[in-house]
Amino acid sequence: MGKRGALPRRWAFKHGAFYYRPRKSELALFDGKSWYRLGTDYPTALRAFADKKELEAENKLSWAIDRYELEVLPTFKPNTQESYSASLRRLRLALGHNRFSQIEPMIVYQYLDAVAESRTMNVANNDLKVLNNVLNRAVRWGVIRANPVKSEVKYYGIRDGVKVARTRLVEDWELDEWKKVASPVQLAFAAIALLTGARKTDILRITLDDDRGDILRILNHKTGKESLFRMTAALREAITMARDTRVGSSEFLFTGPRGAGLVKNDRSERFDQNWRESMQRAIAETALKEPFTRHDLRAKVGSEAEDDARAQALLNHSSVEMTRTHYRRRKAIIDPVR
Repeated sequence: MGKRGALPRRWAFKHGAFYYRPRKSELALFDGKSWYRLGTDYPTALRAFADKKELEAENKLSWAIDRYELEVLPTFKPNTQESYSASLRRLRLALGHNRFSQIEPMIVYQYLDAVAESRTMNVANNDLKVLNNVLNRAVRWGVIRANPVKSEVKYYGIRDGVKVARTRLVEDWELDEWKKVASPVQLAFAAIALLTGARKTDILRITLDDDRGDILRILNHKTGKESLFRMTAALREAITMARDTRVGSSEFLFTGPRGAGLVKNDRSERFDQNWRESMQRAIAETALKEPFTRHDLRAKVGSEAEDDARAQALLNHSSVEMTRTHYRRRKAIIDPVR
């Protein structure tokens, strides 16, 4: 292309050099100059212009979202990946075109209100959590100096009408009613869950080698930490119940009807479906009125522990606050003044 040929939009050639005339919105990118010198020859000018546009791309939220999705997201568990991916798609569509300098509390609040109205406040809170994670990474990558949202944009709370933490506390009689229709695998699982307080997928991934005679090892796959439970008569009975349900020669204590483990890609879909069906049957055929989840069994253990410290140890929490807020569901009885 010659000096007098057709130039890209907003380009000009004068005084022996190529110039670009930035829009008002681009002035910061082009050093605040209304005429930005690109170079004396066309190839050099093109490279200079491309470099600036690459900087522009890095200056947009969509660039950070893409990098986060590529580098960070794969490090999470499948369930977390699925949840975060949905948030990233919404954030990219609604806010991705904005430069980091435009990500201010006002625009984020507008986004959260729109998500809360079209979906739920909990979904909006999750999107804010993911946005904070992306912006924190942008700081770490050296793209921005500070997260403009952190501590400035508040999550929806109970006063806003957000869904409160689950308070379902399973009573012993409810367990007894459900046991009338539960399968042997479900009974063995519930027995171990109620003795250890371990997470569902951690129990389902117990291996035969984890039974060490006087100790049962349960690995917390979320944190990588292990819990060692002293073998009691009740725990040995629960393990024996699970062994009696096994099919084939799998390494796992719990197996499916074809002998394979019950957890695949951090999911236990067959087990979960069977659990839901057992709840439906119990409600239809017994005195049980309300279903309960596998997670409710974990909360029952935390609620019935003698104190917060014991509950925290059983549930393998790093924070007693987490235990107290979500797993101590039994209401405290308060003595009156007199």
